[in-house]
Amino acid sequence: MFTEEMLTEILESASNALTPVFELLDWGEDEISKAIGRHPHAADTLYHSFTLIRPTSDRMHTEFVYRGHSRELLDRVARGEDTRPGTAAEVVIAMCEVALATPITQSASGLVFRMWADAFPDQPRIGLNNEHREALHGSTIDDHEEFTRAKLAVPDRVLGPIECSGRHHGERVDCAYAPQTVPFDLVEPEFVLS
Repeated sequence: MFTEEMLTEILESASNALTPVFELLDWGEDEISKAIGRHPHAADTLYHSFTLIRPTSDRMHTEFVYRGHSRELLDRVARGEDTRPGTAAEVVIAMCEVALATPITQSASGLVFRMWADAFPDQPRIGLNNEHREALHGSTIDDHEEFTRAKLAVPDRVLGPIECSGRHHGERVDCAYAPQTVPFDLVEPEFVLS
């Protein structure tokens, strides 16, 4: 039999374990809302894109990192671009892990600085002389970016078939993915009772 103390401990443990999950859900929903504001033409597709913005690293439990990752993926969805290649946030995470293991070149550090600026425009800039580094190593940084995004690709990060019940957050909506129904008052009766 459970004591009140044991139940309290279990509930506190479960709450502590679920708090980060709920934070990610809130951040993801907020980023989808912001993306819909930026791209109203793609609102229905963006609404159904939550599965694309799964974190791919424990480092994405940091709010600005997850938001940068999600923002890029949602903008790709709105523009009809491939969502599989690595995001700028994923590149920063990977390059920082490499830099912890071994020294990196000027062009590799230039990639980190470029991707940081792309993924986290609301964060303080890192690195000095980025313009100088870009001028000297820009084409090599471009090559590194293409290679790294391809290496970090998530093959199943694609939107599958979308099915919609015609409700978003419990509200009835006119979603492009909902089955189209004819309003009842426009249906011709097949017979008339007398």
